[in-house]
Amino acid sequence: MPSDETASLPEAPTGAPGGAPPFPARDHAVTLMDAMRAVLAMIDDMEALRTENRQLKEALEGRALIERAKGILMARRGCDEATAFRMLVALSRKQHRKVRAVAADFAEGVGTGGMDVGVHPLT
Repeated sequence: MPSDETASLPEAPTGAPGGAPPFPARDHAVTLMDAMRAVLAMIDDMEALRTENRQLKEALEGRALIERAKGILMARRGCDEATAFRMLVALSRKQHRKVRAVAADFAEGVGTGGMDVGVHPLT
């Protein structure tokens, strides 16, 4: 039972602290903004994953080309894997190109009977 001092004050609506009227539209807007932030964060994450996926695919393709070129060099020159790789690296440095690009050109050239690596095995 309220005291004489508080008897004349209006009662606070149920669920609203401090007598403030509830604002369901404001609560809905806050919830919507939180959901939008979460969706935008997920979009950023998805884009980062797509970029990473593309980079990993490119790395695997490059690795396969390098392995193929090393195998061809090993068969043609009778060298070991490390020497074949050093030959590709030496040629890439000489041409100022990535090893992947040199390996791709070499592997493609071998398939057509064209390009050969004019670098002698390094010791």
